[in-house]
Amino acid sequence: MAEGGRVEVPRLLSRRPTMWLSAGATVLGAVGVVGWGVATQTGTNLVMAVLLAVLLPLALVAVVWRRTWLDTSHGIVHHRVALLPARSVAWAEATTLDLERNRAGQLALRARGQRGTVRVTLLADDVGGERSAGPDLLRLLADEIDRWAPERQRLTARLRGQADHVEAGGAPRESPLARHL
Repeated sequence: MAEGGRVEVPRLLSRRPTMWLSAGATVLGAVGVVGWGVATQTGTNLVMAVLLAVLLPLALVAVVWRRTWLDTSHGIVHHRVALLPARSVAWAEATTLDLERNRAGQLALRARGQRGTVRVTLLADDVGGERSAGPDLLRLLADEIDRWAPERQRLTARLRGQADHVEAGGAPRESPLARHL
């Protein structure tokens, strides 16, 4: 990954087909219920059905259209949801830079700064299966943190240990970061 540019952070998505089938069925079910409401209801119920018909696509866009990227030339991690303003945290100015579990089976690198908090999911062992960020991304994160916030060596050592484990073909559940889940 080249220095001096924008590097997209891939999302840690489930590889299980049942997860995607259930998500698709949920969306189709919600669309069906809203369609039924618009077609058959009157008065206040019709207003609510129309409101849901507008809000459902907006919620779906917010879930699907999320981007996280690194600006390696300035040492900044960015996160954007749909058309909302991006949250950005400079590695050097981060007040908090650590691992954070979400109590639902995911572990993220959390960077908190003046303009918000950005999370990069590194490891997951949840209903979507066990998965880990790739070794290239883990090493890039460690290199960027070392470059811009060299006092965070303990964190970068953990990221590099995870990268070595993943590169060697180790299971995410047995990885060095798994104990933080």
